[in-house]
Amino acid sequence: MGFSLRNLYITLLLGCASCASPGAELNVAPLFARHTAPNYQHAEALGGIMQYHREGDAERWSLQPAFYKQNHDNGAVEAVVAGGLGYYDYEPKTEHTYSHFLPLYSYNSEIRPDGVRDTDWSALMWLLGGGSSSDDEENYFWVFPFYGTGKDFLTYDEFKFILFPFYLESKQKDRRAYHYLWPFFGYTEGSETGWHAWPFYGEANVKDRYSRFYAMWPFYTQSTDDLDKKYPRKAWMFFPLFGHTQQDDYNAYTIVPPIFGWANRPTTGYSSWQLWPLLKFENGGKREERELQRILPFWTHFKNEQTEYSVFMWPFFWSRKDDYGRTKRESKQLVPLFLWANTEHPDGTVTTDVRIWPFAGYTKRSTPEGGDLEHKARILDLGMPGLFDSETMSKSFGAFYQLWLDRKALVDDEPIHEKRAFLNLYHSVESAGHSRWSIPVLGGQWTEPSGITHSSWLFGLIRWRSGDDGGFEAPAFPGPGWPDLSQ
Repeated sequence: MGFSLRNLYITLLLGCASCASPGAELNVAPLFARHTAPNYQHAEALGGIMQYHREGDAERWSLQPAFYKQNHDNGAVEAVVAGGLGYYDYEPKTEHTYSHFLPLYSYNSEIRPDGVRDTDWSALMWLLGGGSSSDDEENYFWVFPFYGTGKDFLTYDEFKFILFPFYLESKQKDRRAYHYLWPFFGYTEGSETGWHAWPFYGEANVKDRYSRFYAMWPFYTQSTDDLDKKYPRKAWMFFPLFGHTQQDDYNAYTIVPPIFGWANRPTTGYSSWQLWPLLKFENGGKREERELQRILPFWTHFKNEQTEYSVFMWPFFWSRKDDYGRTKRESKQLVPLFLWANTEHPDGTVTTDVRIWPFAGYTKRSTPEGGDLEHKARILDLGMPGLFDSETMSKSFGAFYQLWLDRKALVDDEPIHEKRAFLNLYHSVESAGHSRWSIPVLGGQWTEPSGITHSSWLFGLIRWRSGDDGGFEAPAFPGPGWPDLSQ
C-alpha cells in the first residue's frame, strides 16, 4: 500500500510538533550540544573543537587548536592563536595591549603611571623594531644590522648602532659606553670611566664603588669593590690556576676555578667549601643565615630565612617551603610526573594544586577553614608547571585529549559547578539551585530549586516531570529540550 501525500503531511506535522523549541537545551554530542543554567551557557560542536562558553559577563570562543578568545568580566581580553604562537592580551585599567606571533612580531602598548602612552614593537626576530611615546621622549627605530636606536632594551636605557658590530653606543643611567668592532674596542664615560681592547686589556672605575681591570682576559682579573666601606672587597684571579677574595675577616680561595673553593668569616661563623659542581657545603652568614649541602645528583639541601628546600636525585625529587610573611607555600614534586603545592595567600584563602602528569590535574581554592570556593579537576592534563600552563593547554587542545573536566567557579559570589566528559558524552551543571545533566541519545534530568525534576529520555521523545502537577511532557526531539535558563 503506497504512502500517500496525506500520510506524509501528518508525519511531518507530528515530527515538527515533537521538535525542541529554538534556544532549548540540546545534546547530540559529539555533533552539537548546548547547555544552560542561570549565569551560564555552553555550546559546542564536533566534540568540543568548536566552543562557546559564558559565565556571567565572561565569554570564551574557541576553534581548537587554531584559536581561542576570552572576554573577562572586568573588560580584559585574552586570545591565543596556533597553540600559543600567537597571543593577544588587553588590560583596560592601564589600557595595556600586548600581542605577538612568534617569530614574526611583538607589540606592547600601555599608559604609564605618569599618564604617558608608551608603545614598543619588533618584527622578523628583532631585525626590525621601534617605539614611541606620547611625549616624544622615547621615539626610536632600528633595522638590524644597518642602523638603529632603542630604548629600555635588556639592561640599557638607550642604545644606538651603525653597521653593527662596527659601532655601538649604549647608556645606563648616567653611564655611556662606546664600542668599535664590538666587543673588541671601546670606552666608557660618565659615572663610570674606563676603556678596553679585548682580550688584551680593560679597566672600569666608579668613584666610591669599584675599580676593576683585566689583562689577557680571562687569564688575569683584579677588582676592588665596596670602596665606600671601611673594608673594601679585594679579589684577583690567575685563571685557570688560583684566585683569592678578601673583605675584612672574610677570605675565599679557589684552585683551578671554579673547581676547588673554600671560604670563611670567623666573626659570623660563615664557612663554605666546594668541589664544583658535585659538592658544596655552606653555612652561617652576616645578614641572614644560609645553609647549603649539595652532593650532586644525590642530595641538595638549602635553607635561609625565607626558603628551605631539599632535592633528591637532582633534578627529580623536590620538597620546598617558602615563607614571605603574608604568603606561604609548600610543595613536593617528582619532575615531571607529580606535583603537590599548597599556597596560603594574604587574603586568607588557600590554593592547593595537584598534578599527576599527564594523567590528571586538580586545583582548589578554599577558605581558611577548608570550604571549597573554586576547584578544577581534569583527567588527562598536559599542563606542566613552569613550561605549559594547564588552562592554556585545555583551551587550545582539550577537545583532543581531555577525558574529564570537573570545575567549580564563583560568578558574582555564586558558585557554578560544571562537569564534562570526553566529546561531551556526559555534561552536568549546577547553578542557583538548578541542576542539569544529560547524555546524548539516552537522556538526562533537570532538578529545579523547588525539587521538581524533569526527565528526558531517548532523544527527548519520552519526557515527564515530578510534583503535584507532574506527568508526561511534550516530546522535544532531539532532547533534552529544557528551556533556556541563561538569561
